[in-house]
Amino acid sequence: MENETTLTADYLVIGSGAMGMAFTDVLIQETDASVVMVDRHHRPGGHWNDSYAYVRLHQPSSFYGVNSRHLGSDAVDQTGWNKGLHELASGAEVCNYFDQIMQQQFLPSGRVQYFPMCDYLGESQFRSLVSGREYAISAGCKVADATYMDVVVPAMRTPPFSVDAGIRCIPLNDLTRIDAAARHYVVIGGGKTAMDACLWLLENSTDPDAISWVMPRDSWILDRANIQPGELNAERILSGAAETMSAVAKAESVEELFDELEAT
Repeated sequence: MENETTLTADYLVIGSGAMGMAFTDVLIQETDASVVMVDRHHRPGGHWNDSYAYVRLHQPSSFYGVNSRHLGSDAVDQTGWNKGLHELASGAEVCNYFDQIMQQQFLPSGRVQYFPMCDYLGESQFRSLVSGREYAISAGCKVADATYMDVVVPAMRTPPFSVDAGIRCIPLNDLTRIDAAARHYVVIGGGKTAMDACLWLLENSTDPDAISWVMPRDSWILDRANIQPGELNAERILSGAAETMSAVAKAESVEELFDELEAT
């Protein structure tokens, strides 16, 4: 490429979401390696930057993030759907957490060069989406692709189905921007995102009869109360693990396994 800037580093990490940040954190904490990080977003956090305003972790905050920095304060929620259980970080908290790691740990180390708003081109080359400037990493650099899971949230694409004229179809992000009540809401999808949409509608006083939920398949849901941090929860966690292993040992088929798990 003409007018290309050549960079030198031990590692090129593609993506600054949870996976890329955790990998780089270990490199910075446990090795002397230098790193170039490339991401299409304007700040660290990956798909969390595109998530809906009311998104939260589905697991305790302390289970998430990088090794060197704790997420959250280990508070126990006193109200809401998660009452009595350890806090679940909001999307804004997660993005701020990763941004602090970048600004307060990675960049001050002098061993990380961060290139947001850049598109990876392959062959250790990338281009700025803003200036068009192109970069290449010198030979010998190891490439770690932290985007291979290709996480996509509804706000990042058009609907994967046809929509009749006159039907208002929006991503979940826009629910918080509606300015007039709809006669009926149809939520499409059977995962956490769809569950969050249904719960948000109910939390905002929507009549349950005004919500239809289209689920392509059932989800298998674990009881969060059995997956809590700290010594006070150790007995329950170990008991739950023992019950799971017992169910696996008893079952002679996948169907029997899930019947056993459902009974525990």
